[in-house]
Amino acid sequence: MDKPLFENKIVLSYIINLALAVTIFGILYKYRERFKSQIGFLFLAGSFVKFAVFFMVFYPLYKADNDISSLEFAAFFTPYAICLILETSSLVKWLNKMDF
Repeated sequence: MDKPLFENKIVLSYIINLALAVTIFGILYKYRERFKSQIGFLFLAGSFVKFAVFFMVFYPLYKADNDISSLEFAAFFTPYAICLILETSSLVKWLNKMDF
């Protein structure tokens, strides 16, 4: 393990994923009553936004050497997965409490 801890833009990945997750979560929370029958679609749209940001911000950085290493993939995917799990579990709780 002679790799630096903060290599592969991992801090930037956590910051961007957290900011996007909080923003998307806040939007979903704000509009959960008004768009309760479409909340799942809004969640999917938020996931699309996160992937679009990945391809605009991280993909060019990781692909600069024409190879995306497993460490680069993990630097993006780990924070993405953590935020996705938290968002999904919260959304499930909201949906279970809502009356349709």
